[in-house]
Amino acid sequence: MTARIDVIKRQLAEARQYLNNVLDQVGDRWDAQVYAEGAAWTVRQLLVHLMITDKGHNNMMMAIARGENTIPDDFDLERFNRRSVEKRAEVTPEEARAALAQTAAERDAWLDTIDDDTLLKQGRHGSMRVLSIEQILGVVADHDRNHANDIARVLGIPTP
Repeated sequence: MTARIDVIKRQLAEARQYLNNVLDQVGDRWDAQVYAEGAAWTVRQLLVHLMITDKGHNNMMMAIARGENTIPDDFDLERFNRRSVEKRAEVTPEEARAALAQTAAERDAWLDTIDDDTLLKQGRHGSMRVLSIEQILGVVADHDRNHANDIARVLGIPTP
C-alpha cells in the first residue's frame, strides 16, 4: 500500500467513525424524519441509502479500475436512490450497519491491492460527473459525513 492510499484509507475510516458515532446516539429515533422534501427519508431510510450507495460505490470503483463503466448514459440518480431504498424497506438498522462495516472492509482490502496509478483512472459516477477513483473515494467520505450531519442536526446530536 502506498502512502497516498494510506491517507485515503485513514480519511474514509475517520468519516465512517463520525457516522457511526452519530448512529450510536440515534436510540429509538430511527423513524424520525430527516428530510421534508425530495425523498423525505427517515433516519432508518437514510441509513439504508448509505448502505446501498456504499456497495454501489465499491462496485463502481472496482469496475473503473478494470476499465469498465457501470453507470448508463440515461442514469437517473434521484430515481435510483428513491427506488432502491423503497425496495429494501425491510432492512433493519442493525443489518444496514453490518452491511456498511462489510463494504468498508471490502473497500479497504481492495485498496490494499491497487497502486496510485489506479487511483487516477476515471469513470462516470452516479452524479453523471466523470471522476477519478480517488475523487470517488472523497465522495464516499463526504457522503458519510454529510448524511451524519443531517441526522445529527435533526435529532439534536452534538457533533465536534
